[in-house]
Amino acid sequence: MVFAEIVGTLSFLQPQADDDIFDRLHYYYTTTFLLLTAVLISLKMFGGRPIECWLPAEYKSSWEDYTEMYCWARNTYVTAFEDDNLPEVVNREYTMVSYYQWVPFFLVYVAFSFYAPCLIWRLFYDKSGIRLKDIMGFANDKANVVPTQRTANIRGLSAHLSSVFKHRFRIGEKHPYHHKVFRIFNVRYYESYLTYLYLAIKCLFLMNVLTQMYFMSRFLELDSHRYYGYGIFYDLIMGKGWKESSNFPVVTYCDMQIRILGHVQRHTVQCVLVINIFTEKIFFILWLWYTMLSLISFGSILSWIFASIPFNQRRQFIARRLELADVNFEKSRFKQELDEFVRDYIKIDGIFVLRMITIHSGILMCTDIVDTMWDQFLQESGHATIREILEDKSYGDDYDRSASAGGLSIEPSLRRKTSVLVPLMSREDLHLDQSPTTPAPQFLRPPSSRMASAANV
Repeated sequence: MVFAEIVGTLSFLQPQADDDIFDRLHYYYTTTFLLLTAVLISLKMFGGRPIECWLPAEYKSSWEDYTEMYCWARNTYVTAFEDDNLPEVVNREYTMVSYYQWVPFFLVYVAFSFYAPCLIWRLFYDKSGIRLKDIMGFANDKANVVPTQRTANIRGLSAHLSSVFKHRFRIGEKHPYHHKVFRIFNVRYYESYLTYLYLAIKCLFLMNVLTQMYFMSRFLELDSHRYYGYGIFYDLIMGKGWKESSNFPVVTYCDMQIRILGHVQRHTVQCVLVINIFTEKIFFILWLWYTMLSLISFGSILSWIFASIPFNQRRQFIARRLELADVNFEKSRFKQELDEFVRDYIKIDGIFVLRMITIHSGILMCTDIVDTMWDQFLQESGHATIREILEDKSYGDDYDRSASAGGLSIEPSLRRKTSVLVPLMSREDLHLDQSPTTPAPQFLRPPSSRMASAANV
């Protein structure tokens, strides 16, 4: 019951369709693990007995609870169990272990650090005019299995994205909506604002995980090794077991001063930090996870830079989608138009949004959207291919295309494309949709989770 309630309180961490799986490893999975671990350690610390002390026989039973609370609050120090004598009193503070009381608070701080880049990302990208969450909502609409609704959503998304991408400006261009005085606010309408913002957030994720690895070592007050995880591996290589390591001592000592009849008496007791048996494994798992996460994040950054910034990669991305939409598409025939479409129509942020649609909605949805926008671009530019189709009606009976929005982007009777991929749609509605008398919807339909209403359309 308690664990279920704790998990329920973490519902605000649910991921949204505005990032990739590598970002979720940071702000969702890592943050959830840290918060759950902090709660479990807190239950042991404040609801159990995190420390157990051995008391001499002359101590009364009522002294036990006081001694353990005193040693827990005043810290303990560690020394080799094989030493015959304890360190001098003035030197005992150098081997003091004082971090364990702060472990839950430290983990909560680290959890917030992993979630902070996600908050920054959602705060700033929403101001750019491109609402990724709403766009993915239409692209992931469950009613897309119905051909008419799928076509309506794709057409609406294509029209919306085309209008949004057109208003993204380049350096040196003027725009009617630009701020005249505070020009810094115009950055959010820049053609690559969203792309560079996303790359900056990914770099922030990487910097955070590297910083947390450093803070972990400083928090644990390590002296023998600079970085915690590497020290553990070094100890294992040198033949030292974890019980012999001073990173998480289990057996410690505590000096307790008691005033009796005006005299201060010093008592030294031996204690067992039970909490360190659990905490040691947690921090070692975190160090392994941080190491893997830093490597994954670095690779993700390079992947997004390579796929989003170079013009040839962006052009290849669009060309591949058009080839999937039409097996007869030839890049060499539309070389100039394709360059203009990628550079001036879609732009850099357009490639970013289309990649997000591919990640969250699949390549089929992205292909149909790109194909529809491509037809709109050719029609707006008055391309010869569009004029040929509109003037020569004989092509309508000889060529056909699988049911997709791009095939209906000009006129239902003038389908000339054959799609490589076939979307998942209702077969009965698909048969009706291929009929020349079936009207194609012209407006975007809001996302709906109820298929009954969609089937009655």
